[in-house]
Amino acid sequence: MKKKIFGLLIVAMGLSSCEDFLTRDPMDKLTDSETLWENGENFRLMNYAFYDVYFEGYDISWNRATWFAETDIADWNDDNAQKAPTFFTKVAPESSSLWSDAFSYIRRHNQLIDRATNSGMGEEEKNHWIGVSRFLRGMEYAKLVQNFGDVPWFDQVIENTDYENLYKPRDSRSTVMDNVLADLQFACDNIRESDGQAGLTINKAVALAFTSRLMLFEGTWQKYREHNNELAKKYLQAAKDAADKLLAMGKYSIHSDWKELTSSISLAGNPEVILYREYEMGVKTHSLMSFQNTEAEGSSPSRSLVDSYLSANGLPIYQAENTLYKGDKWFFDEMADRDPRLYANVRPDRLYLEGIEVVYATSGYFAHRFVNDAIKTEAGGISSNNITDAPVMKLNEVMMNYIEAAAELADLGAYTLTQGDFDKTINALRDRPSTSMPHVTLAGDNLMVNGVVINDPKRDMGTMVAGDYEVKPIIWEVRRERRTELAYEGIRFNDLRRWSKLHYADMKINPDLNKGAWLDKDAFVAWYNEEFGASITLESLQSIHLDRDGNAGYIVPAIDATLLREYAEKDYLYPIPIGQITLYGKHDVTLTQNPGW
Repeated sequence: MKKKIFGLLIVAMGLSSCEDFLTRDPMDKLTDSETLWENGENFRLMNYAFYDVYFEGYDISWNRATWFAETDIADWNDDNAQKAPTFFTKVAPESSSLWSDAFSYIRRHNQLIDRATNSGMGEEEKNHWIGVSRFLRGMEYAKLVQNFGDVPWFDQVIENTDYENLYKPRDSRSTVMDNVLADLQFACDNIRESDGQAGLTINKAVALAFTSRLMLFEGTWQKYREHNNELAKKYLQAAKDAADKLLAMGKYSIHSDWKELTSSISLAGNPEVILYREYEMGVKTHSLMSFQNTEAEGSSPSRSLVDSYLSANGLPIYQAENTLYKGDKWFFDEMADRDPRLYANVRPDRLYLEGIEVVYATSGYFAHRFVNDAIKTEAGGISSNNITDAPVMKLNEVMMNYIEAAAELADLGAYTLTQGDFDKTINALRDRPSTSMPHVTLAGDNLMVNGVVINDPKRDMGTMVAGDYEVKPIIWEVRRERRTELAYEGIRFNDLRRWSKLHYADMKINPDLNKGAWLDKDAFVAWYNEEFGASITLESLQSIHLDRDGNAGYIVPAIDATLLREYAEKDYLYPIPIGQITLYGKHDVTLTQNPGW
């Protein structure tokens, strides 16, 4: 029933608003009473309202949240080949909930911090609830900075008539993120190790895990976007330390089956899941499984994503020493002897083609990461009634945050990588029974597998766009492991941004993004008819376009060249809403627009 409570609280507290926070009192005022703030359970109920904001999961009904979405910004990356490509913001909007709602939430967090600070609760309880609100405030501000860069920092409740403090210029990114780091560190130090129902409530592990994620973003952003190595070191160290502390707690361990992390009816008790959202028929459901089960995939795995999966011997598929890879000119050869995570993400039984299948994949590669085969035809697996739980934070991400932060610190001369770093992260993940991939071994500035130095000929040498940089071999392999381990979890877009590699999502610069599987139409027709006793013809495949003349080539999902997505430098940050700039101007304060907008 807690899911109903969450939803009701959001309505009651007035957390959603279409109006900009500076045009009115942004949130309903807290109703104070003599005893209200002396009881920690009231703080718990107030903070539950934010769970839908920060721990969205699979969303509800036919919404897709940031998971495998055809129309969401999550698709603005290199994992999906799209029939109708998703574009970034084209022009600066008049208003944006990303800005207005954020400051409404910050106001509420500041109110709760104030009430807890001045309450008569015991010191431990008081600091716990202050920690929870500072954690959520840090989450909100980190998201604001990721989206807009410099933003005004507010750490106290400001009356809606206090125009001098309300309309203040943007604080520097580093100022805001230093304050965010302080919030997160206070939270990690003071939030209880256990509080409420395990996996469904904010606790110390949740704070540590999200600190590792948010500080990894900022550390790599400072290194690759701001070119400030000192700040990069500070934030990367914070990411590594937070991840290390969580790993040292020993409370979580790797689950045996990778696919079950995103397709289980219940994640309760799953040893790898740090935080999750529950779904229940008649209470709260989603449709994410249905989109990969009963709907044609207008956005399906790209050639770029499929090529990133290693062979079963642990080598990149195009490395010269890799004799296991049989090429991509026949689907079953391409899929043979690969990282098992590929099969858990892309159906290995056949290509699913438009004109042949009612439920097809625009690239031919049919994604099924979120499909629970046991219930896919039952009530809980169809329509908008999906009941599989959504993992919000998992141990595997924390491990990947740790090893990436460690590798980046080593590249900056601030840390020395050891074999132990890889053994407790990448190798531990590869030991998962459902994955069972060879271990990597540290060999100077490279990684080895089974005594062979990994040398991917597709490694990014920094030649794709002007001013780009070469990705070092170890960092390249760490990023590959992150991509395959966390595929379709809504984080790839932010990864590309923080690495200053948003051009990977440019469909003209990265042509593999608009390619699917190799298709020999004649061979496929012959195979399909024999396999299924069917009588399809070449005419059945006439709607499928290839990248060359004739009946054999790579599938091209987006055929209109004018619709191919292109990136621009300005796309690394969202535009400041025009209405906010105007409103600030009325109070004689300049709210500067982001570059390029």
